[in-house]
Amino acid sequence: MKGFVGTTTVLLGIALILSACAVIRGDHTGPVISDISTSDKVVVISDCPSTAVTITAKIMDESNITSVFLWVRVGTDGPFTSIRMDRQNDISTAKVAGSDLQGHGYGAIDFYITAEDEEGNKSESLHDDSIQFLPCVNN
Repeated sequence: MKGFVGTTTVLLGIALILSACAVIRGDHTGPVISDISTSDKVVVISDCPSTAVTITAKIMDESNITSVFLWVRVGTDGPFTSIRMDRQNDISTAKVAGSDLQGHGYGAIDFYITAEDEEGNKSESLHDDSIQFLPCVNN
């Protein structure tokens, strides 16, 4: 009986270690956000030729990605507005129209991307202010 109890204790200990290792090996990092690009560097209001910009990013993770958002604002002081990005395989896209930005002034559009996987891990890209929001001037 004494040998049986000792073997049971060892087996339970091994089971606990294996269970802990399974948890440790799980996904503990946020999605990788890379290859961010823009279709244009200028967005203007309503009736001008270039009235929208599409922002694209490659988003990858070992777990399923549950959400990807583009966060935009004009300038550096106002609040960010979120836009859910469309996903096609590893590529996420969102369109920002000049009409979406009306009432927030003109200048650099500050944007970044966030992503979350099914494990609750989150990532955020660096901020980018390479797009200009300009008023429309008709000839």
